[in-house]
Parts: sequence; C-alpha cells; structure tokens
Amino acid sequence: MKFILVAIVVIGMGYIGFGLSKYYRKRKRFFEDLILLCEKLCVEISFSKENLSSIISSNLSYFSKDFVEVLNAYLNYLNNNGQTISSEAFFKKSTLIKEEEKEAITVFFKSLGRLDATSQVSEIQNFKTKFSDFKMLAEEENKKFGSLSLKLMILLGLLVVIILI
Repeated sequence: MKFILVAIVVIGMGYIGFGLSKYYRKRKRFFEDLILLCEKLCVEISFSKENLSSIISSNLSYFSKDFVEVLNAYLNYLNNNGQTISSEAFFKKSTLIKEEEKEAITVFFKSLGRLDATSQVSEIQNFKTKFSDFKMLAEEENKKFGSLSLKLMILLGLLVVIILI
C-alpha cells in the first residue's frame, strides 16, 4: 500500500512540474510564432500583394494552437470592419502573455493594413525586433524555470514521501 501511495505522490508532483515547464515552453513557442508571422507577412506583402486576411488564413497551419487562437480573433476583427478590438479580445483564454506584451501585440495587429506596402514592411520589421526581445526573455525564463520546475516538483514529491514514511 505504501508503494502505491509513494508512486502516486511522486508521479502527481512530477505531473505538476511538467505542467509548469510546459507553460514556459508554450510561451517561448508563442513568440517564435509571432516572429514567424512577421517574416511571412513581410514576404507576402512585398511579393504577392494579397489581402491580409487571406495571407493569415493560408498560413494558420504553421503556428501553435495558442497563437492560432489569437490569429482567429484577429481574423474576426478583420471581418467585422467597424468593430474595435482590445487586448482582452485577442487574449481571452491565453495566460501566457504579460500585460506589456499584450499591449504591444495588440498595437501590432491594429497597425496591420493601415499603411502602404513599403511602409508596412518597415513597420513590421520594427515590431519584429521588439518581439525578438520578448522571445529572448521567454527563452531565458524557459532555461531558468522550465526544467527547474520539473526537478523541484519531483524533489518535493520525494520529500513528501520521506515525510510520510
């Protein structure tokens, strides 16, 4: 009976640690997807001259689930021309992004399609550098806390097991 309880406690704590480390990996992937979107938009705006909604909808398969939710909210915004959008509408379900980052991403999406092609590409490049800074911070957090949370939760599980025995 004790062995079953020990296994349940250690596996449960390991699962919690895995969930915490998954948060940091998702956050890093979100910013990687955002930078990839910037690159795709620059190329598509420069060469194909398609409209913004078709560019985004044709590239949805390249992105993670969390980022696709944001892109779908943006596509809904594009389809409802008169509607204004806030950062809460873009990030309804997402807890990955901090408030400062949410505001920067919302300003980015609001600015898309407002300028001519060459000005738009240069503005996207400016946002891309800002998003690269966010990505670097997310990578640092992932390196610091990602694997650490898994290891600490397993050690905490072992500590609880030792206390129980």
